[in-house]
Amino acid sequence: MDKPKRSYYLPAKLVEAMDRECERVGLVKERLVAAAILSFLEAGPEARQGMFVRLETFVQGPRRGRRST
Repeated sequence: MDKPKRSYYLPAKLVEAMDRECERVGLVKERLVAAAILSFLEAGPEARQGMFVRLETFVQGPRRGRRST
């Protein structure tokens, strides 16, 4: 029996931001993705955790109406 294939979908906001930035500076999307994956794989656990936090913050947007206590 074949293993099920997994598909990972990026949020549309992230894809649109990447498209705009690649067009603006003339980057090839495939190379940008490859460089991002390599950067992630070479990072340590703390750096990876920070990357996930920044990604979540970008996707969710700023949290409005919350007060820190």
